[in-house]
Amino acid sequence: MGMRSLTLLALVWTIAGLDLCKDYGEAFERVFTVPHEAALLNCSLVNEYVFEFLDTPYNITWYNQRTGLEVTGEEDGTIVKGTKLWFLNSTVEHQGKYLCVVRTPDKCYKQATVLLVEQPKSGECGRPQKAPQWLQASVNDNLACPLRDYTEGVESFSIQWYKGCELLQEGPKFIFLDNKLVLLVLDVSPKDSGFYTCRMMFVLGGVTSEVAETIECEVTDAVSLRPRMIEPSKENITLALGSPFEKQCCVFIPGTDVHMVMLEWVYNQNPSDRVYQTPTNESHVAEGVWLERTLKFSSVLPEDLNVFFNCVAYSSRGNVDSYFKLQPADPDLRLPIGLLLTMLALLFMMGVFLYSMFKVELALAFRTHCPFLYESTDGDGKLYDAYVVYPRFHEDTSKELLEMFAVKTLPQVLEGCYGYRLFILGRDSIPGQAVVDVVEDTLSRCRRLLLLYTNLSLCRPEGVEWVERQMGLHRALVEGSLKVALLEMSEVSDPSSLPESVRLLREKQGAVQAWDKRRRWKCWPTWSGQRGMEKDSSTEKPLAFFNLPPRFWREVRYHMPVRGKAKPHSKRNVLLNL
Repeated sequence: MGMRSLTLLALVWTIAGLDLCKDYGEAFERVFTVPHEAALLNCSLVNEYVFEFLDTPYNITWYNQRTGLEVTGEEDGTIVKGTKLWFLNSTVEHQGKYLCVVRTPDKCYKQATVLLVEQPKSGECGRPQKAPQWLQASVNDNLACPLRDYTEGVESFSIQWYKGCELLQEGPKFIFLDNKLVLLVLDVSPKDSGFYTCRMMFVLGGVTSEVAETIECEVTDAVSLRPRMIEPSKENITLALGSPFEKQCCVFIPGTDVHMVMLEWVYNQNPSDRVYQTPTNESHVAEGVWLERTLKFSSVLPEDLNVFFNCVAYSSRGNVDSYFKLQPADPDLRLPIGLLLTMLALLFMMGVFLYSMFKVELALAFRTHCPFLYESTDGDGKLYDAYVVYPRFHEDTSKELLEMFAVKTLPQVLEGCYGYRLFILGRDSIPGQAVVDVVEDTLSRCRRLLLLYTNLSLCRPEGVEWVERQMGLHRALVEGSLKVALLEMSEVSDPSSLPESVRLLREKQGAVQAWDKRRRWKCWPTWSGQRGMEKDSSTEKPLAFFNLPPRFWREVRYHMPVRGKAKPHSKRNVLLNL
């Protein structure tokens, strides 16, 4: 295989590899020169808008896009130094596009820069391409040499200024500043307009070369200042993925109607139908000129996030730029938070409703399944769980039924089914013992007081006197020394006729009303169906008379002492004898 074939094969491989690089197209600025002068191409990809070049290792390679060959700097009159490609002795053959390729450990970027080599016009001392600048009349103003980039990296340089073909000397009209990179013109007048050429001689790599730029200067009465970037303002913008978005680049140029300012959006993406920039819109006002150029996103994708989108205003008075960066919007938590709060509110309201409806049922179920949470009543010095008391008057037509209920039905349920110990006056007292002594002594040994009454038994003067005569009972009702449960066996039409102590307690904690026929869900068995008990003829009458629902017995149990996790006396004695 011949040398030419090997060269073509290497060229194909190189081009194929470059196709994988992210292409930034052509650089906005062209580089102009004339034969036998220097030209400088700078790779603009090494900046923070493309990649984090300060923290990322990278290398730069230059290619002649016309030949596809790499420019190594070993060619005659060329030097590759840092991000710059120098042509120290330009010729027409050097004209063309040069591709700058920046490679990092995991990515690759490329951008083309155009070099134009033009012949100078015959008899003209300046250069064919001229940079416009303005001087303000009647003041001291300055012109900036466009060759400042050439001074960076050279070994030495010197600059001379010309107006037309005349070499300028420092004196009453001109002053050189900043190593002659700035020409200060004193007391500017209209005759100071014209073509100024800044020529630089420099040494690089031991080779002496020269380069020149010509400025087309106009003198104006208007105050033309550096452009001011209004938008963007180095901001972070949050938005949702997939949504359209647009951002304006807004620049104000004060004090002139004529300008040479160019706006361009620079970003780390290839132009596409999804992300593009509109033409520049220009509007004139009395104070100056407004320039606007919009960058549009048809839809924002993840690759657009956390990327700098930079707007640059190129001007002979200096470039200004600013940027914005897109960030994902925080998730909208208002709906889920609202749903959560609504759900919690509904649960709270439902809990309150269920508690108000099933407070008794819930408390009894909790006592049944979690007895270990309650203290045992053993050892508290009490012999009875409840003292049962009820008024008895000869004129009361329901006294026999009330007495039968208190003496037979109530202990059958509470003692027989649930194991409570009751003291019932007349059943448990010693015959001949004084009633006052029995009440006083027994109440001190009981944990609860069950007061049974009907509309006919207490809502009469005899009922009031009876309560007041029962000193222990009256003290328990008034002082609250013993927990009292009121069992209202028939409806009291006028509660104000009750004894005051009973009425106040009834208003404070309520009464277990046997006559209330509220309908409930039948999820609790009746007392007669528990523990294998069967109704007999002796209990049918009071139950039929009072028509006691299961709810009544649940409420009575609710007011009885809680039976904690205490072992029966028989089992405890057995354990003690071991």
